Amino acid sequence: MAEVEGPGLWADKEKPNWLGVWSRLSHCPSCHTLMNSSGPCPKCGFAFEPMEHRWTDASGATRTHLSMAVPGAFSVTTATLSLMQREWERPASENEKSQSFIEQVSPKLILVILFWTLFEHLMDRFFNTAVASLPEGVGRDLLERYASIGSRMGRLYPLLFGTTLEADLAALGHGRVSGHLRKVQARRNDFVHGNASAIDDPLVRETVERLHEVQEAVVALFNLRCAGNPGAPPMWRERERKGRVR
Repeated sequence: MAEVEGPGLWADKEKPNWLGVWSRLSHCPSCHTLMNSSGPCPKCGFAFEPMEHRWTDASGATRTHLSMAVPGAFSVTTATLSLMQREWERPASENEKSQSFIEQVSPKLILVILFWTLFEHLMDRFFNTAVASLPEGVGRDLLERYASIGSRMGRLYPLLFGTTLEADLAALGHGRVSGHLRKVQARRNDFVHGNASAIDDPLVRETVERLHEVQEAVVALFNLRCAGNPGAPPMWRERERKGRVR
């Protein structure tokens, strides 16, 4: 079985940017849109203003520096990307290689598990924001009633927005993401239920190659369906709850 190669799937082959779209994203304080902090908000035109800092150096000269610090949009859980990068770059041991050959599983299968964990987290934040405009009890009941990622994408999404998640992704130019997510979810479930070969090298490679595309699709969905309410919880804020997304 072919081994999964190291990093180098993106334009910058020496230093792949695993953070992708999150590296410059912030919430617009005016309309809650996820925006690039270095430019204006695509929804309302708001732009962060750089701050001027003055100081006196050792020679006594006054210097001026413009800088801008704004809160990021991703949560601590998105540090999963760092774990994915570390696993991708880690050489497989000889024991892993031999075991993978015997059982026909990828020595890097944990990347798919981490990816799906990250995706579930991002969609949890999406739906938590989506119900923020509803009465608190109604929103909480909906999230508890549709607790699994499958029921939220398949049943809660149409209930909230009158269309399907797949239709929105296609309209946003991310139609390929739907099929990829269905494949990963099905293979991940097969793996959990005992099919060790469900997560193979091709799936690992495809998951890493489409990592940025999936994240960009989530951001596009958020801006389509969750922007407009500046009082809604930001993506980085964890929701206090007793249950967990299953």
